[in-house]
Amino acid sequence: MESAKLNFNIRLAIRHSLRVLYAREKMKDFFPLTTLSEYKNLSDEEIEHIDQLVYRFQKLQDDMGTKLFKSVVANLGETEVFNKPILEILNTLKKYGVISDDVNWQTMREIRNSLAHEYLDDINSDRALLNYLFETKSLELIQIFKDILDYIKTNLYSNLDEGTQIEINRFYETLAKSDFSDSKD
Repeated sequence: MESAKLNFNIRLAIRHSLRVLYAREKMKDFFPLTTLSEYKNLSDEEIEHIDQLVYRFQKLQDDMGTKLFKSVVANLGETEVFNKPILEILNTLKKYGVISDDVNWQTMREIRNSLAHEYLDDINSDRALLNYLFETKSLELIQIFKDILDYIKTNLYSNLDEGTQIEINRFYETLAKSDFSDSKD
């Protein structure tokens, strides 16, 4: 049962991550937004790509925090996982080396919440927030997810079904072809 949840949650996170990468690819011709004029004159198509990035970042961050992290911890043999607070789950992930000690999940949560509450509210702060999401935080979130997948491939691979293993390999191939690989140089 726990491995089925892990497989489902990995696939869900892969889907969101791929959509984030796709949106970033579509946005790189008009991002970062360096002037207010650029922000005010975005086309409907450009806004659609921004909306996709914002939505998928929010979904990825939320699903990782509420589902994937707990599934990983449960597959490590920890008990009572689904009633534990997120800080305890994060500490367990750090203890096992699934994520690094410098992962600041609270910052990711704050960005997610800012996008939900402030997006399209104040032009100056929205532009800065969207640039920050595009240039930094979207890639950081995908890096956290990739680190989790790296750990799973090394330590929990037998818990994965063949379909999930194939999706993980395709995800790695997509990462290698994307601007994600460029950001790691």
